[in-house]
Amino acid sequence: MPRILWLAFERPPHIDAVCHAATTADVHLVLELLALSEAVRTDIAAKLKRMLAGQVTQDPWSRPAIPCRRSNGLYVLISWRLAKWLSVVLPASTGLIERTAQRLRRWLEHDTTKPVLNATSA
Repeated sequence: MPRILWLAFERPPHIDAVCHAATTADVHLVLELLALSEAVRTDIAAKLKRMLAGQVTQDPWSRPAIPCRRSNGLYVLISWRLAKWLSVVLPASTGLIERTAQRLRRWLEHDTTKPVLNATSA
């Protein structure tokens, strides 16, 4: 059975509240994106937000995957929930980015860490 890490941001009724069941591959992608410069992360987040805005009227279960540019220039399709999580986390402060990346690496290395990572909590 694959390992799942729940990536959470805020809680409903917050407008940006989202929770995504991330696989190991998702976590590697997130770490790759978090390692980019602040300017690139902010640009990616803005693009993701624009694409998500076009899906607001669609039912959550019928929203198409969203293309996301990797650090190597290639694109990968990600779920709208991961795109929403990235759109609010990527432009965060350097401290939050570093703490989040550290927690993600810890989850990859150890099987005993918490199954939920809320980017807004310490």
